[in-house]
Amino acid sequence: MSREQKYQRYGEKVRIFNGLGPEEVEHILHHGKVMNFPEGKTIFHEGMLGSNLFIVLKGEVGIFHKHELIARCKVGDAFGEMSVLNHEPRTATAAATTEARCFTLDEKELNEILERRIANKLLLNIIHVISERLEKANAYNAKLQRAVKKAGIKVDAD
Repeated sequence: MSREQKYQRYGEKVRIFNGLGPEEVEHILHHGKVMNFPEGKTIFHEGMLGSNLFIVLKGEVGIFHKHELIARCKVGDAFGEMSVLNHEPRTATAAATTEARCFTLDEKELNEILERRIANKLLLNIIHVISERLEKANAYNAKLQRAVKKAGIKVDAD
């Protein structure tokens, strides 16, 4: 497999790299680093300040809120980006649910990338991923509210 094909493949598998050319993917990948996590290893904790976003390259990472599994990140999925973008503490804990390999970019590296032309494509992909998550959360919330209303349970909205 040629170098160009290798980076083209990453661009196809990693959602936040969609639409980027092989040279743009290569540029991003050379700014970050790869980390390996054994099964059960915590990557970051809920409430921590975060300055890294992660992309699963191998294995699976669970996202936990108050010790409850709320999402599974598989190969090509990004996580941790919200804390980097909004400078707020992590809203969940991330832990390897299998042996996992992740690519990570810290805020400084991400800012260097965002100064280049590829910034618009990368940011639009990140926004798309976050929007999808919000749509799923809204649909789940609506379903939950219907079930609560049907059961006749009063819930304080605050």
